[in-house]
Amino acid sequence: MGSRRAIELGAVILILLSFVGKIGGFIASIPDVMVAGLLCCMWAMIAALGLSNLRYSETGSSRNNIIIGLSLFLSLSVPAYFQQYGLIPSSNSSVPSYFQPYVVASHGPIHTSSRGVNYVLNTLFSFHMVIAFIVAFILDNTVPGSRQERGVYVWSEPEAAKREPAITKDYGLPFRIGRMFTWVKWVGL
Repeated sequence: MGSRRAIELGAVILILLSFVGKIGGFIASIPDVMVAGLLCCMWAMIAALGLSNLRYSETGSSRNNIIIGLSLFLSLSVPAYFQQYGLIPSSNSSVPSYFQPYVVASHGPIHTSSRGVNYVLNTLFSFHMVIAFIVAFILDNTVPGSRQERGVYVWSEPEAAKREPAITKDYGLPFRIGRMFTWVKWVGL
């Protein structure tokens, strides 16, 4: 599905259906196996769409390969380290995986004098996406590379960006709202 209109319409329909109790009961009755299958497809699509943002960069560059590899590796290993603190050996109750970051928040490896800072840092470092973002952001902005290698050459000239159909399709605002924001550098008409 590539149309933003379909996503917007689907979001409006889901918001309206959330007010109907029978619909909520039906959704709650969906078996966990089916929900897991849908989540696998959804997360695979999100990962593929995230990696498709790299289409303007040089994918054969060792700089880019190292940044992508390190961010993916650390996003899998660092949260695993933090989440091992969520396993409380004295407790016999198992915690569902989606609550794991919040259990880590109170028992995580970061201990400062402020409980609030401990809670925030332990929670953030137990999320895969946060680690991937932090590592990729830091490495992309500190490891030297040309504009061509980083893929930012496409956005260097507004006229060149407006001629690129993929940019106008990906970054255009819905329902011609872009006309109200012509002062923004990358919003096309």
